[in-house]
Amino acid sequence: MKQFSLYVILLFSLASCKKIVQVDTSAAPPQIVIEGKITDGFEDQVVTISKSINYDDTGEYPRLTGAAVKVTDNKGNVYKFLETSAGSYHHKMQGVSGRTYALSVNLQGQTYSATSTMPNPVKLDSIGVITNNFFNKERINPIIYFTDPKEEINFYHFNLFVNSKISKRTYASSDRLTNGNTTQIQFFYDDGDNEKLIAGDKISVEMECVDKAIYNYWYALVQQAGNGPNQGATPSNPTSNISNGALGYFSANTYQEVTVTIK
Repeated sequence: MKQFSLYVILLFSLASCKKIVQVDTSAAPPQIVIEGKITDGFEDQVVTISKSINYDDTGEYPRLTGAAVKVTDNKGNVYKFLETSAGSYHHKMQGVSGRTYALSVNLQGQTYSATSTMPNPVKLDSIGVITNNFFNKERINPIIYFTDPKEEINFYHFNLFVNSKISKRTYASSDRLTNGNTTQIQFFYDDGDNEKLIAGDKISVEMECVDKAIYNYWYALVQQAGNGPNQGATPSNPTSNISNGALGYFSANTYQEVTVTIK
């Protein structure tokens, strides 16, 4: 009986240990945000630099000017980026698969750096649409087809555009379960409560072959958005590959785009 009483007291003690913690989401100090890509197309490659704002604030991140930005590759080439508008730094060049690119940003006496290796391209074969039935309601979603290379580990990031407007969702995938297979990926589109795809909509999908660090960055955003296996994850900044506490990412990736109009 005495043992039972102690057990009840212990349960009572555990039950009474609940504590409500108030989290201050508005007091985080501003951080540098760097976003940059080197693609395999001969085009203006862009690095943007801005400053984060408080969680409760609205509007765009303020752009930061006056940075010295350069990219080097493991073949000894150096590319200096010029600021063409506030916080936007450009250089026309073409990335090469297999090369490692290093970003260096010097701003306000601080240096931020990152590296990324451009994977081999994977051919995006085609795009179509598929009709699904959810609770007796039809939904049309885009679907793409490609063959994943068997001899490589591959990571992908996708952008979905509907009538030239980018989807609010984040899409990322790996070949962990599809290595070497003919692969199809369906993009669930639900950018509004009643928004759905209809005949006449123009659908575009951009496919980027990315390295593992960049895949992890995008996949963390997928999880936080609630369309990954860990739905409802606590919002936090995804792990950046940029040094010195900066947010954002630097990616060397291949690029392809396919387009279809729903009939």
